[in-house]
Amino acid sequence: MESFIGVIVGGLFSLTVVLVTLRWNQKLHENNLREDRRKIKEEREFSSKQAAFLSASEALTRFLYYYTSLPDKILSSNGTVPEEIAELGVAFNRLHFYCELETIEKSTRLGQMLDEALCEVIRAKMPSGFIDGDLKAIDVRISGTKEMNRSVEDEIIAMLQSDPENPRLASRYEQQAKSFQEMADWEEQKVELIKRRYEEIEKCRDVVRANLRTLYESFRDLLLLARRELSFAIDEERYRMILDKYMESMERTYEEFFAEVRKQFQERMQQEKTRDS
Repeated sequence: MESFIGVIVGGLFSLTVVLVTLRWNQKLHENNLREDRRKIKEEREFSSKQAAFLSASEALTRFLYYYTSLPDKILSSNGTVPEEIAELGVAFNRLHFYCELETIEKSTRLGQMLDEALCEVIRAKMPSGFIDGDLKAIDVRISGTKEMNRSVEDEIIAMLQSDPENPRLASRYEQQAKSFQEMADWEEQKVELIKRRYEEIEKCRDVVRANLRTLYESFRDLLLLARRELSFAIDEERYRMILDKYMESMERTYEEFFAEVRKQFQERMQQEKTRDS
């Protein structure tokens, strides 16, 4: 009897050990699954956040290139939003899905600054845009007058060959002379308009220069914030110094380039005045 009880007890003990072991393994497996899922989730969130930051950085870089070149661009007349502007809005909106509140707050503030700076530049750009329209209208008139003069010239040649004493020749010569004078007047207007257009573009460039450093510093701070949120450690003070030196160098290059442009334009205008006089 005692032997039977011993067997039963031993069996129960072994079964208990097996059940405990199975339960422990099940718990361990569940913990491993939870840990794996947590890691996968973190990796997915990190990848999404990193992609959002990269997208915003690239879009902002393209926007700044567009912004600095806007004074020399022709504004769209059909209401189409430039790709650089539309892309930036989409990229900044992605940050709202993946980033911390501090990043969302700073990116929103930067977006407002960019909108204000862009509106200011477009306002400064509009006068030269109107002048572009005036120049195109003059070109159309000149082109039409040249075409008409070719027709008149053909008519004069035909008259001279068939009837040199034709009384209509005088009126055709008078018409031709009047057309040449009109074209000369329009060319003179073009020179003045080109000069005014250049002056308005220079004013627009001044607006760009006035806003550029503030926009750059906000962009730099957003990049640093992104590195902190992604745990990409860096010596932030040294990083600021590197980018600040680059910005100063870029500003000098920018100023020297447009100083040379202004010089050459003034020389060209002086040559035009000398030739006309």
